[in-house]
Amino acid sequence: MSTVSSAELDIAQTATIASTALVVALVAVVGFVGLGFYRARRSAAGADRYEALAERVAEAGARTAEAGQAAATELQGLRAELGAARDELAEVRRRLTELERLLSQIG
Repeated sequence: MSTVSSAELDIAQTATIASTALVVALVAVVGFVGLGFYRARRSAAGADRYEALAERVAEAGARTAEAGQAAATELQGLRAELGAARDELAEVRRRLTELERLLSQIG
């Protein structure tokens, strides 16, 4: 009978070891699947934040382009005004020169 009880003891030990290995493997699989889900959620959240940031950058670029266009238009207006002022100044100089010439003829 000791052979049978020894065999039963070996089977019980083998079953305990096998069930422990099975539980460890199952926990590892569940852990890896859980880690995969966690990383997928984090990646999706990161992608959403990246898309929101990209939209904000695009909007800022559009606002910058609009502001640059407005500044360019304003500078063109100032350039036109400066040209008109320069033309007026040239006309004033011409008249002043003419006036000085007339005054030198009188005096």
